[in-house]
Amino acid sequence: MEKPKNGHSKIENLLVFLSAVFFIYHLTFLINAWPDIPNQIAFHYSNGIPDNFRPKYLLIVIPLIGVLMWCLLGFLVRKPEKLNYINLTEANKDLQYMKARKIMSVVQNASFIMLLFANEAFIRGAMGIEFSFQLSISLLLLVICGLTPLYFLIWAFRLKY
Repeated sequence: MEKPKNGHSKIENLLVFLSAVFFIYHLTFLINAWPDIPNQIAFHYSNGIPDNFRPKYLLIVIPLIGVLMWCLLGFLVRKPEKLNYINLTEANKDLQYMKARKIMSVVQNASFIMLLFANEAFIRGAMGIEFSFQLSISLLLLVICGLTPLYFLIWAFRLKY
């Protein structure tokens, strides 16, 4: 696969771009919605009824955790040799590193966007706005974050050389 000058593949650049776009959108949405968000927001529900509340400042902490997670996972994207591998040989080392880098890039960006969508669902819920779309996207991205490494493990296990 041909890499641009910055060392990232086209898919990695696209994922970083999408993460940046969603992050800017989310921050804009949060800033604009902030005055309309109650000081206490529902954080947990039982049978559809809120039973645990937290201060609205939690809505700032979640994106910060996402940025920290994005940066930490970015280390693994840049240093795929730090990961554990199945059937790693000198012959397939470069192929496995390239594939691991792509997988980690997907997990890095999908998990970041997942947290942003989950946070937006919290914001919308606190404001009494429908949030099922944001929650559904967040759950879908969570599944992608789990299945993507599983795919890589199965692929690596089946390597013959």
